[in-house]
Amino acid sequence: MIGIIVSGGLSFLFVLVSTFLGVNYFKSRNIGQNIQEEVVHHEHKKGTPTMGGIFLILGTSFGFFASHINFWTIGRGFEVVLRRINEDVLALLIIAIAMALVGLVDDYLKVKGNRNLGLTVKQKFGLQFLAGILAAVYIYNLGYSTQLYIFSGFGIDIGFFKWILIVFVFVGITNAVNLTDGLDGLVAGSSSISFAGILVISFWTYRHPEYYSNFISDSFLTVDISLLISSVSGACLGFLWWNTNPAKIIMGDVGSHFIGAMFPLILISLGAEGLLLFFCFLFLIEAGSVIIQVVSFRYRKKRIFKMAPLHHHFEMKNWAETTVIVRFWIINGIFVVLGLGLFYADWVLFGN
Repeated sequence: MIGIIVSGGLSFLFVLVSTFLGVNYFKSRNIGQNIQEEVVHHEHKKGTPTMGGIFLILGTSFGFFASHINFWTIGRGFEVVLRRINEDVLALLIIAIAMALVGLVDDYLKVKGNRNLGLTVKQKFGLQFLAGILAAVYIYNLGYSTQLYIFSGFGIDIGFFKWILIVFVFVGITNAVNLTDGLDGLVAGSSSISFAGILVISFWTYRHPEYYSNFISDSFLTVDISLLISSVSGACLGFLWWNTNPAKIIMGDVGSHFIGAMFPLILISLGAEGLLLFFCFLFLIEAGSVIIQVVSFRYRKKRIFKMAPLHHHFEMKNWAETTVIVRFWIINGIFVVLGLGLFYADWVLFGN
């Protein structure tokens, strides 16, 4: 338990300090955000330092690795001990970083070209699907079954389709988070809440291996995955300090891709992929609004929303940016609580 607190705390402090330094460095190098022409009400954000997601990745990694160093042992006092890192949990971090590299390339091309155009759609999706295939192959090699688990105790065998579904879920959630990243602090704040909820799940499964070993690899029934989740949550919270309205820095695609990859990787590893509907509810709604808008305009020549994604619709209705952000945080928090409730209901019905 102490290690979980330490990992989150160290990630928070690392991102808090490194992002502050990064803001000044990026400003000196003129590494700023370019704004879509149609988003005229965000013109004032043009030039805000971007690619802040780099510090999210560094902070998460720092907190995770540093939490494996013990400086005090009960009964023996001060003693530096390096604890073994779980290779399978470390692999989740590496796969998420691989997806983040896709976003980093996209961000770099935008900054270099001084316009809001980076990778082409085909290039971006192609690289994302490669990362998704890597994730699916890795989970398959861990020996997971073809059951699609809703809440651990309840699953449906969908055969080989599960591995195809993992690829699409991996890419879909990543792009959903990317689409949501349009307002100051919206993704960082909502993600810190969602990861905090997932942290509760990971620690609960760690304390009850006799039941959850039926659905989860033994590698993820250790405290290490809780350390990783705590590190991500702490990093998001530390980044929020500088990303809150008015943002001093924007996470960019590198950050949204990293966070978006983490959600499916962790929940699938915990045998609770169905809970993505709750812990990523806000992101799915945002992505859904874009799909609805595009389909409606293509086939009906009419727009459902004033502008998509959904957060821009409310801005166009003259909601203050902070009002949209806080209300979306609240909605996200409600669904995180619902997800936790369903997870516990599964334990009550099947785990005892």
